[in-house]
Amino acid sequence: MERINSHQIYVGIIMFILGSAPLYELGIEAKQNATLAMLVGALAGLLLAGMYLYLHHRAPEAGLTELYRLHFGLWLGSGIAFIHGLELAFESTHLLQDYGYLTTLTLLETSPKWLVMLVACMLAGYTVVKGVEVLFRVIQLLFPITLTSYILLAVMLYLNKLPDLHRLFPFVGFDTIIRAALPSIMVFPFGQIIVFLALWSYAREKSQVTRMTVAGYLTVTAMLMYGNAMIMAVLGPRLAEGASIPLLQVVQLIRLGGFIERLDIVVTLLLFFGLYAKLAVNFMAVVLVMQPLFKWSRKLCTGVVGAVMFTAALFERNYTTHLWLGKYIMRNELLIFQIGIPVIMLLIGLRRRQGQMPNTTSEIITK
Repeated sequence: MERINSHQIYVGIIMFILGSAPLYELGIEAKQNATLAMLVGALAGLLLAGMYLYLHHRAPEAGLTELYRLHFGLWLGSGIAFIHGLELAFESTHLLQDYGYLTTLTLLETSPKWLVMLVACMLAGYTVVKGVEVLFRVIQLLFPITLTSYILLAVMLYLNKLPDLHRLFPFVGFDTIIRAALPSIMVFPFGQIIVFLALWSYAREKSQVTRMTVAGYLTVTAMLMYGNAMIMAVLGPRLAEGASIPLLQVVQLIRLGGFIERLDIVVTLLLFFGLYAKLAVNFMAVVLVMQPLFKWSRKLCTGVVGAVMFTAALFERNYTTHLWLGKYIMRNELLIFQIGIPVIMLLIGLRRRQGQMPNTTSEIITK
């Protein structure tokens, strides 16, 4: 069986949550206190992560489909797994659109968006076919490049004396911060960690899953909060709110020694790394959820899911529609699958607490 080690879980959590988050100035509704909104959303998301980890440890060898069957029975659990698989496929479609829009807005303005999305879908699909181990090895290779590059960019911002910490004040009010954080930042990007319920079962060291997940979660929270604060300190709330991709606008201001400039290309590549990691993990989760339902091979399931995702991505009209779908439609769907159903599973699990929980997939399916 495929296995991943504890360090791969750590970097996988970081790269997945990082994902497409740098494309947006999260918590902008809280204006100059967007970073505090990020903190509140992250703390709420940490509670969700704790709930997911509890559900995982009830049956450590079970994937997401098996967990649904364990808690809701074979037929209802399979139905919920199928609907959740469709929702994850919709998220993956949204990530494909992110790829397309990011490329056409920055690097290849005249390239057809459908071609960019097709290449991204095929790259992620190829990784999924190769398996969980290969996926996390690729993410492990991308992580040091991504981390080092973001650190260098942060240093360059200070060398240019661009951040003005006065732009982070005054305090707008705790109620505004809460409204900006909940549920928006809680469900995106932090609550999306629920996809790891399909992947934690591949961990080699079961006892390290919780520690590495929490460590990765706290690391990426610090990274996102710092990045959020720097964008706000450089641009201020008005410019940050009006920018299509605030991070790119910040980096375009960097000038060092008269020759280090145009670093927005580097940032675009870093955004590609994050989008690839998130898309591939989401894609893998969809396949792992759907495979037990249809008894398909990994290749066939990947091909069908990839074709559906790519076809669905072609129907989106424009960038405004893309943002609207992400902000309103996906948020409501995520609330159901990130909070509603897991809470029900938690309550069912607490009622069965005195019973012995099955540990193998065959036991779960026949229960």
